[in-house]
Amino acid sequence: MPAVLGALFCLAACGGGGDGDASASPSAGSAGTVGLSPPSSSGGSGAVGSGSGLLALDAGTSCGLPDFRNSLLQQINAARATARSCGATALPAVAPLAWNDRLFSAAARHSRDMATNNYFSHTGLDGRSASQRVADEGYAWSWVGENIAAGQSSVSTVMSGWLASPGHCANIMRAEYRDVGVSCVQQAGSTYGRYWTMTLARPQ
Repeated sequence: MPAVLGALFCLAACGGGGDGDASASPSAGSAGTVGLSPPSSSGGSGAVGSGSGLLALDAGTSCGLPDFRNSLLQQINAARATARSCGATALPAVAPLAWNDRLFSAAARHSRDMATNNYFSHTGLDGRSASQRVADEGYAWSWVGENIAAGQSSVSTVMSGWLASPGHCANIMRAEYRDVGVSCVQQAGSTYGRYWTMTLARPQ
């Protein structure tokens, strides 16, 4: 089964249906980026993880890959440190991102949901968008974005795929973002095996 990709971004607060599903019928290399919505004063509800606390970085939320967090931060920030073309768009080098546990928890919940329920979409089965997931972890955001992928076996493979795709590359290179969290969840018997979510954001 080929690996798949999906991407979105929005300003505060696209919420609700604003995070258009880029991957309802996934195919190799599928991707999309939602349009901007007018900013507002609030990024969401702020109810942390629906009362269940933040998810931890462990073998279950990193596909058991070694040095998961450090490898991702190194590759993300190495990409951002170099000017590059994302498709036809030339983008300058930008500041590094910091790992954020709330964004990681939002990413991990979405990867776990996709893996457990065997689907691939920016919209959760509960109808929540990426922006809603981030707000529900208690991160008050002014910008939020999400890259998803499925089937890739390593940090290097998923990063290469995202950087080779214009929408995902543009998300990674977006100067407005300050924080990031990435999760990978593996589920035997699922369509793609491994489900990746990268959540990027800027606080209010």
